[in-house]
Amino acid sequence: MIAPYSYILGLIILLVSGITGGILFFAPGSIRLQRPDCGWVGWTFNIFNLLFFLVLIPFCGAMMLLNIHTPIFLCVSPSSTQLHIVLESLGLILFLFGSCLLLWSRLSLRRSFRLAGVKPRQNDYLTLHGPYKFMRHPMYSSAILVLLGLTLILLSIVMAIMFFMMLWLIRRLIPREEIQLDQAYPMAYAEYCRRVPGTMFPQKNP
Repeated sequence: MIAPYSYILGLIILLVSGITGGILFFAPGSIRLQRPDCGWVGWTFNIFNLLFFLVLIPFCGAMMLLNIHTPIFLCVSPSSTQLHIVLESLGLILFLFGSCLLLWSRLSLRRSFRLAGVKPRQNDYLTLHGPYKFMRHPMYSSAILVLLGLTLILLSIVMAIMFFMMLWLIRRLIPREEIQLDQAYPMAYAEYCRRVPGTMFPQKNP
């Protein structure tokens, strides 16, 4: 955050988060009430995810844009400025890649989008195109990449803790969601899992 180009990083983060938030909110199927069916894990992840994408990311972007240092993030400073720039650059790449993957995944789902842990509705369909041709849960992958990228940009201990919390929640959610999907699309989902073995990242068939 103390790198000379933190202003540019903050501006990029604000622009990307604004575009991402707008598309996520106004895309077909977004504005509807959904109730997770997997207990507190689903509720916790959805609240955590909502606060992260709609509040925390824009706040971090504004903080960097205005060059405001917020102690609550417990940011560390590397001994080398060059290392700091490398980590921030890597973080920006992960942040941008994760944001693009998030938008691609969300637009591919269209009206079949549902919050974490929400059972598919009768008029939902099993999405097999877009990033879902390569992995079964690309939206979770995108959330992990965006959070990891922001952690490296800020070099924040608090963000690192949030990253591991989100990863832990996702690992608990995926098995429960796959049971729901298997029940909603019994034969189709089993065949899909056979063709696409990777859950969060592409993986070759054995």
